[in-house]
Amino acid sequence: MKITIGYLYHDLLNLYGDSGNIKTLKYHLNEQGIDTVIKYMSVNDKKDFSDVDILYIGSGTEDNLLVALEDLKKDEKALINYVNNNGFILSTGNSVELFGNYIIADKKIKTLGAYDYVSMHQDRIVKDIRIKTNLIDEDIIGFENHIGNILSYDDSIININNFYGTYIIGPILVRNPKFCSFLIKELILSKDKDFKFKEEDYKLDELAYSNVK
Repeated sequence: MKITIGYLYHDLLNLYGDSGNIKTLKYHLNEQGIDTVIKYMSVNDKKDFSDVDILYIGSGTEDNLLVALEDLKKDEKALINYVNNNGFILSTGNSVELFGNYIIADKKIKTLGAYDYVSMHQDRIVKDIRIKTNLIDEDIIGFENHIGNILSYDDSIININNFYGTYIIGPILVRNPKFCSFLIKELILSKDKDFKFKEEDYKLDELAYSNVK
């Protein structure tokens, strides 16, 4: 099996060490004997998602986020087709705002409309976070630094079909081994429901997790 990771705007939306999410995805997929390809896509690249198994997009400055939005709108049809075919997306930090209907800021900014939610800018939130979700039986930890708020969603992780969007940065997959394992298993099983999993090695990740107060 081969899995292609599409890394959107690695050069624009790359704050807070969230490129670590790509590294840990690749490491644990390789651990299962799966070949991985990282497909880098940025401004002015023609976006082709037909061979992508999971898209990742991280956090950036507000200016860079708007640059990414205008660029991604050029390939909006291809992205929506990817979404409609249940493609996996992991979006961290303020990039989560791109996939809703619009952002309410000084003006109303139309976004991609891939999923039905709205973001509103407010006073900046800077804090460590620990939350419960219905995805795994362990709290998810991380850090938030953003001015946005997703309306109509109480959870700090939006999960719609195979979309996982969150303001949590850190990087989330490195800091949360059970969530990383969950996401990787869901991804693999979407390609082969009879896949025989090998033993996972999250010992160091779990040790780091257990030492977070």
